[in-house]
Amino acid sequence: MLKSLTVSNFRAFKEPVTIDFSTTGNYSFNTEAVKDGIVKTAVMYGKNASGKSSLGLAIFDIVGTLTDNYVNPSYYINYHNRFNKDILVSFEYTFSFDNKEIVYAYTKNNFRDIFSEKLTINNKVVVEYDRFKDKKTIELNMEGSENISLDLRQLHFSILRYIKANVILAKNEENGLFYKMYEFVNKMLLFWSLETREFIGYTPASGQSLINKIVKEGHFKDLQKFFNDAGFEDELDHRIINGIEQLMIKYGKDNAIDFGLACSSGMSSLLLVYYWLEDIADPKKCPSFIFIDEFDAFYHFELSYFIIERLKSYGCQVLLTTHNTSIFTNDLLRPDCYYICSKDKIVNAHNATLKEIRFGHNLEKLYRGGTFGK
Repeated sequence: MLKSLTVSNFRAFKEPVTIDFSTTGNYSFNTEAVKDGIVKTAVMYGKNASGKSSLGLAIFDIVGTLTDNYVNPSYYINYHNRFNKDILVSFEYTFSFDNKEIVYAYTKNNFRDIFSEKLTINNKVVVEYDRFKDKKTIELNMEGSENISLDLRQLHFSILRYIKANVILAKNEENGLFYKMYEFVNKMLLFWSLETREFIGYTPASGQSLINKIVKEGHFKDLQKFFNDAGFEDELDHRIINGIEQLMIKYGKDNAIDFGLACSSGMSSLLLVYYWLEDIADPKKCPSFIFIDEFDAFYHFELSYFIIERLKSYGCQVLLTTHNTSIFTNDLLRPDCYYICSKDKIVNAHNATLKEIRFGHNLEKLYRGGTFGK
C-alpha cells in the first residue's frame, strides 16, 4: 500500500507537503477503512484551489515515470509551482508491503526529464544517482544487476524502468519487494467522475466504448444490479444501433430510449464509476490505488454513501475528493480517514485537533466550525 507521499515545488505546492496514510488513531469503529495501520479508504476536503487536484496528479506522477500506462501529458503542462520555476520538482513515495518499507524518491525538471533517483528497500539503498553530482555514475545494489553498464548520458528515462524491462533480477526479498512496488504502481488508477473518460494509469490505452466493454465482458446483469443497489429503479437494456452497442432505458412493454438522452448527470457519472470498477471484486484485476477527483459532483448524499460503502468493502486503497460535508461522519468512516488539504499542509481530522474525538461526535459540525483548521 501507499504509506505516504511528500511532494515539493509541484503545481499548487511551493514547499514540501506530505500526505501520510499511516498517522492513524486507535478507533474501534469502521475498522475496515484501515489495513495494517494504513488508511485504506480516505476522503479529502479542502477549499477551492487548495491543492486537491494537484495532489492527485502528484500521486500519479509515478505512473508516467515507471510504466507504459496511459497518461495524457497535457495534465502536467504546468509542472512547477509558478513561484519556483527554476527549482526541480521532487517526489518521495513510501510503500509498505508485508510490513516491509520501500522509499522511492526522484527529482524532475518536467514530466519526462528525471535528474535523480533513489530507491531504498528495508533501509538499504539499492539504486541511486544524481546527474548534478555525477553525470556518469549509477549506484546499483540489486542482485542480478551487476552486469549493467550504463552511462547516465545514455539514459533519458527512469533507471528503475530500464531494470524492470531489461534485467532478470535474482529471487530474493529485496527484489521481490521491488516487483511488488512495480505491480502496485502498474495498477494505480485515477479518473474524474464527470461526463468524460479522462484517466491516468491502469491500462495502456483508452480502449473501447463503455457499454461495449461492459457487455462484451459479461457484466451487463451486474450493471443492472449495481444501479438498483444505488437506488435507481429503471430497467436497462442494450442494443446494437448503426453498428454500435448502445445502452438503453426501457419504459412500457416494448419501448426504450437511449441512456445518454434520458439519464441524469448522476446516472451518467455512476455508469462511468461502474465502467472503471466493474472488475474490482477480482483481486487480479482490482486497481491497487484509486483516486477519484470530485467523486460525487453529481450525487445526492445517499449515493455518495453508497459509493464509499462499496469501495470500503474491497481491498484496494482509495482516496476521494469532495466538497460534500454531509459524508464527513463517523457513521461512514472515522476521523483518521478524513483529510483536510491546503497548499501548506495535508492532515487528517484525527491529527488536526487536540480534542479527543469519539464516535458520537458530529464531525461535519466540527469541520464547519473550524475545529480541524486550527
